[in-house]
Amino acid sequence: MFILDSLLIGSLRFVLDKIVAAAEAEQSDDSGLREQLLEAQMQLELGEMSQADFDEIERNVLARIREIKGEQWTALTMTSRDVKIGVDLESYKEEDRS
Repeated sequence: MFILDSLLIGSLRFVLDKIVAAAEAEQSDDSGLREQLLEAQMQLELGEMSQADFDEIERNVLARIREIKGEQWTALTMTSRDVKIGVDLESYKEEDRS
């Protein structure tokens, strides 16, 4: 019974982890927003939308894209536990020394 429970819980955890990963990937993908902006631009050019409506959509979409990009950049920042390893090199010609 314990083995069956372990398998069931492990399988459920695996499925839920996959769902969370897919949701996070979709949340950080801005291609849908870009398509929305392109569609609004096409409607504007065809005369199906006013400039004011397009400006509002553009402002909202670009703000959301900036939020997504900002979240992606903050994921790359260093924490106090991270260690920076490297060497800074500076080269110069012999003539520059004097």
